Amino acid sequence: MTTAEPSWICPSCGSTATTRYCGNCGERSTAAVSAISGDEPAPDPRRSFLARLSASLRALASPPGRLTADWIRGRRVGYLAPPSLFLWVNVAFFLVQSASGLGVLTWPLQAHLADDSVAWLTTRLLALHRPDMAVPTDAYTHLFDALESVHAKSLVIVMVPAFAAALGVLVFDRRRGFKNSLTFATHFFAFSLIWLSALFPTVVIVVSLMAAIGIQLPSHHALDLAITALEAAMLAWYLYVALGTVFGLSMLRRLITVPVLVAALFVMLKAYHVVVFAARLYST
Repeated sequence: MTTAEPSWICPSCGSTATTRYCGNCGERSTAAVSAISGDEPAPDPRRSFLARLSASLRALASPPGRLTADWIRGRRVGYLAPPSLFLWVNVAFFLVQSASGLGVLTWPLQAHLADDSVAWLTTRLLALHRPDMAVPTDAYTHLFDALESVHAKSLVIVMVPAFAAALGVLVFDRRRGFKNSLTFATHFFAFSLIWLSALFPTVVIVVSLMAAIGIQLPSHHALDLAITALEAAMLAWYLYVALGTVFGLSMLRRLITVPVLVAALFVMLKAYHVVVFAARLYST
């Protein structure tokens, strides 16, 4: 005699199912989902790729963490998988860079060698790899800069597991597992790339308009500080809300956790800086 499987509520379409897979949309039963919550219904799983992309982008930041929370508890069919969403956002991010002529998360050779926080390592790597080149030639510099973005496109993903590891340590008591921290980190970096794609072209447009109507522009240093502050503020807001949405952290704990994660992100960006430099350097 076979034992009938207990009925369960599909987290994606809301149908009642008695088998391992929902007969309406194909969603798999998960132990984490046993009843309909009061949340907004998940997107129709039969939508096209563009519709699922649109639904994923909306859920990514409305509010921050909703997409991650839905994915963790099994409401997945109507969304793109986290790696797929990140991939397409990453492609769009670098297309925006190419179209606008901006170099976000990419650095020319001179910047690699002049940044005080990493120059001690980048200059040494250059000296070890090209001992014949005490000072980079114009031809080498031009080649390096032209191919820099190619490595940046493929290597930005390396920051995701590093951020997930830092997050996992900070929310260890929640016992969610590294897989859930990795999902959170993947969605966070997708949001970060979208934010940077919007921020930098907007800054260029605003600065150009200010120059066109004769408004005195702030110094390069002041502008850089202002942009950095805007970057950090938006990412901190996402983290603050998402940590509550996904992990249920209290306000006080989020106020402590967010600065730690932002500081960890800064360290990771510097490490990424070196990784991109090394990948480009040793590929020639």
